[in-house]
Amino acid sequence: MSILRAFILPITRRFIASQTDSNHVVMPMARTPRDLDEARKKRNSRNRKSFPNLFKNKTSRRIFVKRSSPMKSLKVTFFLEKIGWRIVSFGIVGLCVLSLGYITTHEKFFIDSIELVSTEYVPGDEIYRQSGVHGMNIFWIDPVLVRHNISNIPGIDDAMVEFEWPSTLYIQVIERDPVVVWQQGGESVWVDQYGEIFPARKNLEWLLPIVVEDESNTIDVTKKIPFDVIEGAIQLKALRPNIEMLHYDVGRGLSYQDGRNWRGYFGTGNNMATKLLVYETLVEDLMMRGVWPKIVSVVEPSTPFHRE
Repeated sequence: MSILRAFILPITRRFIASQTDSNHVVMPMARTPRDLDEARKKRNSRNRKSFPNLFKNKTSRRIFVKRSSPMKSLKVTFFLEKIGWRIVSFGIVGLCVLSLGYITTHEKFFIDSIELVSTEYVPGDEIYRQSGVHGMNIFWIDPVLVRHNISNIPGIDDAMVEFEWPSTLYIQVIERDPVVVWQQGGESVWVDQYGEIFPARKNLEWLLPIVVEDESNTIDVTKKIPFDVIEGAIQLKALRPNIEMLHYDVGRGLSYQDGRNWRGYFGTGNNMATKLLVYETLVEDLMMRGVWPKIVSVVEPSTPFHRE
């Protein structure tokens, strides 16, 4: 019985107390703004002490959010810079392509004539054709090759080639000077002082003609006339300006028809002064003796002879 009473008695007291409190109304106290502010601070302080982990998570979350903003900004900046450089690169490449297309297709960069320093013997159109530059873009032309092509023209010793923007080609040539006209087998060619053969492009009255006696053989333009032949002819013409024509055969060399109606043979080489002295001495002796020869030979000046 005592146990039951001990259990029921506390419950009965709580019920009576609750009935009493429900009938008693407590009016709220009036608070000033300062009191409300202090109460709010106390609540926040109690909450921080009661739930420390919750506030730590919030703080760390706010820090994370703040850090994420500059990183996104850096990514955007890097992206824009990368795209910007690509645009500039594509622009430069495009400009180069357009420029290349312009200079390789526009007509003002193509050669249709040359500026040739005046030549004396070789015609300008022949030099232009042989140069191989007609219709070519100036950027495709190799000056070394052009010089080689022009130097291969018979009668041209060397050439100088220069370019000027946008399509002017200057060419200056060094020509070979003819000293004799070589006539053989019905053909005539010019020969320079070194024996080089090249075409006779015009009639030069002052050139000394050399007529080859053997008319059956034609001129081989790939070969040179022997140097001693040309050297002897130049000396004879210088010592006897009245000589208008020389003859040549392989066996007896150079000869000319004397105005006194005989043929004088002089051979070749550079000792024509000695041979002429021997020749005049022999002719004077023949005239004193009343001999009119058909041939006077001083090919070997030590053993001259004549034939009647």
